[in-house]
Amino acid sequence: MSFADRVQALRLRKLKILDDHNKRIQKLQRALNSELSDIDREISQLGDASARLPCLVRITPGPELTVYHSADAPCGRVHNRQNFKVMPEIDAMDASPYAYLERCSACGWKGAAKIHGNHLIGEV
Repeated sequence: MSFADRVQALRLRKLKILDDHNKRIQKLQRALNSELSDIDREISQLGDASARLPCLVRITPGPELTVYHSADAPCGRVHNRQNFKVMPEIDAMDASPYAYLERCSACGWKGAAKIHGNHLIGEV
């Protein structure tokens, strides 16, 4: 084997080792991302299942109340938070003397649930 062949063989060996290492790192990164995604999903479920999810109920005069809004991910209908009272979702559902209120369909409830879930696990 010539000197050039030996140098080339070492170079190829080094590249193979680096390539194998990078593939292992990528596999570990994918596994980590998958596990973290699973945990994030569980955190969102925890927050969404909590009766204490913070909501906004309008306290100013206006059209009949039919919905409450997310306190952590409100939609564009919440222009001034001073017009709303923050309360747990369980209380927001019954906040109107006229009707059972429902979640606003335009609010970001999935994001709000994740934020609230993170607050819940941070309290433990």
